[in-house]
Amino acid sequence: MNLARIGEFWARWRPEELSIKYAGVETTWRELDVRTSHLAAGLAGRGIAKGDRIGLLLTNCMEWIELTIAAWKLGALIVPINTRFTPAEVKFVTANAGAKLLFTNDGLADSAKTVEGCEVIRVEHIAPLYADGSTILTADTVPDDAAFICYTSGTTGDPKGAVLTHGSFNAGSQSWAQALDLWPGDKLQLPFPLAFTGGLALWLYTYWSGASLLLDNEVNIDRIYDNFEKERATGFMAVPTIFQMIVDHPRWKTADLSAWKKACSGGAVVPPSLLKAVQARDIPMLQMFSLTESSAAGTVLPSHDAFRKVGSAGIPINHGSLKIADDDDNEIATGEVGEILLRGPQVMKGYWNNPEATAAALRGGWLHTGDLGYVDDEGYLYVVDRKKDMLISGGLNVYPAELERLIANVPGVVEVAVVGVPDDHWGETPLVIVFTNGAKIEASDILDVCRDNLADFKLPRYLHVTQTPLPRNMSGKILKRELKIQFADFPKTARAIR
Repeated sequence: MNLARIGEFWARWRPEELSIKYAGVETTWRELDVRTSHLAAGLAGRGIAKGDRIGLLLTNCMEWIELTIAAWKLGALIVPINTRFTPAEVKFVTANAGAKLLFTNDGLADSAKTVEGCEVIRVEHIAPLYADGSTILTADTVPDDAAFICYTSGTTGDPKGAVLTHGSFNAGSQSWAQALDLWPGDKLQLPFPLAFTGGLALWLYTYWSGASLLLDNEVNIDRIYDNFEKERATGFMAVPTIFQMIVDHPRWKTADLSAWKKACSGGAVVPPSLLKAVQARDIPMLQMFSLTESSAAGTVLPSHDAFRKVGSAGIPINHGSLKIADDDDNEIATGEVGEILLRGPQVMKGYWNNPEATAAALRGGWLHTGDLGYVDDEGYLYVVDRKKDMLISGGLNVYPAELERLIANVPGVVEVAVVGVPDDHWGETPLVIVFTNGAKIEASDILDVCRDNLADFKLPRYLHVTQTPLPRNMSGKILKRELKIQFADFPKTARAIR
């Protein structure tokens, strides 16, 4: 099994059909196959062989995808690098992975300036690698051979490299294509980073299914609407923040969205108001649950259940399994909250050169996600929160995401995060941090919606209204750890709202 052979298949079956459109340039499946074969030969001439690692510190571009397929043809593997990483983090990742080459671009070159023991090449100067027209035979790899080392964001220490294989991404991509009913007539938009595993996976299940990819290098809401109306894009998947930007845009009520038939969100809990807004346009909006370590594939809500199971992240993908477990890894009863465990061919091989972390994450043959959730009596998953984000107030569990779902619907709230702060009596208590973009909001607005829906021990005790957007990582997730550090002493000077 080699993921490069998928592109070779479509180059024979649909040679003149659109594979990727980027910056106004259309590339057919035949062109993609020819260009990547030439590039593979050029990389081989630079000493790249089976098992070698190539780092990509790039914003979205055609070279990102072409370098990846070319590496597969050699049996080499790709190390996607977070474009927000500092020079120290880039240095760590390239050294930890033992990258032989690092490709970057002019805008990110400064982040690569401290890299050692690795040749740095700017894609603006990559043309000679395609130049001589030579080709190579695609390497024979097996499902367990690595295709990527995808590093976590490093919010709890040095980044860990999840080894994702040809087999894991093939399984995840096939399952996604089945779940979303993707086929060669589809056109999917990808405006967020390929370096983020969610973006990488979106390209790969588009690639696997023979669909067309509309690639962008930034989230531009007007271009997203143009792709729906002019390109007749059929699919869009993103984190809730981007969906909210689409719904809040002036074109939402009048745009022709008749081609848009497939929508899915993940990466954070989706507010019910957002789900209902998208579904009101007759677009079945699904939710999913996954993480880097499962090749961005875990569970997905079937389209026919989009309205019946609003708020659910669905059922396991094909060939996947799900278990809700206590702290001793014992499966717990339906409806009880525990850690979400995953198993299946989409799960990573392990962490690169980190046997201790691998053993902890994959103990008992299950991937321990660090996320909390429960299943209903039909086996549908509901994600509650990150395990590390849960706070304990007076001995009782409080899940910040539960408050955030409610508060997100309060008029004037643009972004919301709930974190635990110290409390002399209860140990921890909830602090609500909201960004309103200048809109006025009162503490009573927050308390009223919480009192109507939550037990008294879950009610927030403090409120902070910020005039700047909340910090996020490359995938769009709010950086709770930064907020907990920033507001650790907040109760010492703030007045409680209840």
